[in-house]
Amino acid sequence: MKKYSVILWDLDGTLWDLHGNTQIALKQLFEKYKSSNFEASTWEEFTSNYEIFNERVWALYREGKIAKEELRTKRFSDLFDSVHAHYTPEFVSQFADEFLFICPRLSAMLPGAIDVLQAAQKDYINVMVTNGFIEVQGIKMESANIRSFFQHVVYSEEAGVRKPHRAIFDLALQKANATPDEAVMIGDDWEADILGARNAGIDQVFFEATEKRLDELTGRKGGRHNYSPTFTIASLIELNQILFEHGTERESN
Repeated sequence: MKKYSVILWDLDGTLWDLHGNTQIALKQLFEKYKSSNFEASTWEEFTSNYEIFNERVWALYREGKIAKEELRTKRFSDLFDSVHAHYTPEFVSQFADEFLFICPRLSAMLPGAIDVLQAAQKDYINVMVTNGFIEVQGIKMESANIRSFFQHVVYSEEAGVRKPHRAIFDLALQKANATPDEAVMIGDDWEADILGARNAGIDQVFFEATEKRLDELTGRKGGRHNYSPTFTIASLIELNQILFEHGTERESN
């Protein structure tokens, strides 16, 4: 079977510990403003509601239904409404600014991320493909000291389209000088990463940890997918078998 030569990577929730780093940043701000703005809320309610609203606004952003600046604040204004916070539009903007200063500078990676990047660096062209904002994602990669692992970084803002749009995957392949059958996409977002790569003719590795956590938070039932990815993993350690131990032979769908 033909080996892959290119890996397309998602960043948030796939390599960079989005959940863990977000929890740290939010907790700092929750404690800072609890007595003045969030006295009606518990930390558990605050953080779980944030995950739900953040997921919703990113879905709207991917679909082109809201702009970048609205995303930046809407997730927090929706959160504040849900926990009966005292706030003004100025406070929402201030909170968003503080969050976007603290969170990207946190450096926690998901278990196994550095090891698999070090191994992949030897055998593959590695391309980061992200919908995240340029000014934020760059800080994350520098803080986590992982920028050097990637020959190319493709930002949706530069591409002019967002995952799951095929054009961003085509651009990533163009930068890597590769065809779709030479590449595999690794990501945790079903719509953006998995269906996006599938529609571009690229094999996929679905890292299901993020979706399982959101299913638990929302009470959403599993089994909503009518498509089986090329591979599904519960941890990054499983990439060793897919990418390295068996010559990256692909399963048939």
